[in-house]
Amino acid sequence: MSLSRLEDRRRTHGIPAWRYILLAALFLLFLCVAFFVYVRSADAEYTADERKAIRLALSEGGLANVDATYKHVWEETVWVVIGTDAQGDKRIVWERESGISAEQMSAGYDEDQIVSRFRIDHPGDDIVRILPGWFQNEPAWEIRYVTDAASKLQAIDFYQFHSGEHLKTYDLPGK
Repeated sequence: MSLSRLEDRRRTHGIPAWRYILLAALFLLFLCVAFFVYVRSADAEYTADERKAIRLALSEGGLANVDATYKHVWEETVWVVIGTDAQGDKRIVWERESGISAEQMSAGYDEDQIVSRFRIDHPGDDIVRILPGWFQNEPAWEIRYVTDAASKLQAIDFYQFHSGEHLKTYDLPGK
């Protein structure tokens, strides 16, 4: 018994290689889109809060342009927005739940000045990060640094924004 040409074709030919390649490419595209949507949704709340802080700083904080935004979480969550006002002067705005505080940067210590102050207190310690924030119900700078390079122990110092005075040190637990 001989097979018809159609049955012979079906038996000898499987799925062409280009279809496997197409399926693999579509699956990879699906994974990329799913990852993109996941990252966007995970970051959506933070980004929305940041945009709200910028809008508030522009409308009520006296800023005309925004240079940087920071979210500082310690005793309370505070958004800090740094920028320039209409006259071109540097300003810093702290947005708390209880209201907005805005100051000229010249009214307090800027980042370079607070680093110089820190270097006097802690010569040779490596700074991990510097954040403007809110501590003990007043504007402050938070400096996280490595206290012992060998064991990589870290600490956090708070300095008052207006005077540069050291407020408190927290030693972070190590390994």
